Amino acid sequence: MTGTLKALLSLVPVPRGRLAGAAVLGALTVLFGVGLMATAGYLISRAAERPEILSLMVVIVAVQFFGVGRPVLRYLERLASHDMTLRVLGRLRSCFYARIEPLAPAQLDSYRTGDLL
Repeated sequence: MTGTLKALLSLVPVPRGRLAGAAVLGALTVLFGVGLMATAGYLISRAAERPEILSLMVVIVAVQFFGVGRPVLRYLERLASHDMTLRVLGRLRSCFYARIEPLAPAQLDSYRTGDLL
């Protein structure tokens, strides 16, 4: 499998900037999830002690921040990674068709349809 992957990656260069951007967004999504769990757990345990509500305001805002930020970052990560993947697949497909078009139709008769795919 590694040889096949290397051969495919040698055909079409992967844009490293887009790959890094998608990886950073994915890491931020995980960090926001951890932050949400930590602050929500702290808020629940602290609220069980029945303190003044004003002493919980910062934690409440943090839970709201992480709760809204995590799905937004997840959406942006999915958008970036799918955009990169579909661009690479489009380039790979056009490279494949550019290589196979000169062979059609005479030199492709020896292949079955499934073999060609």
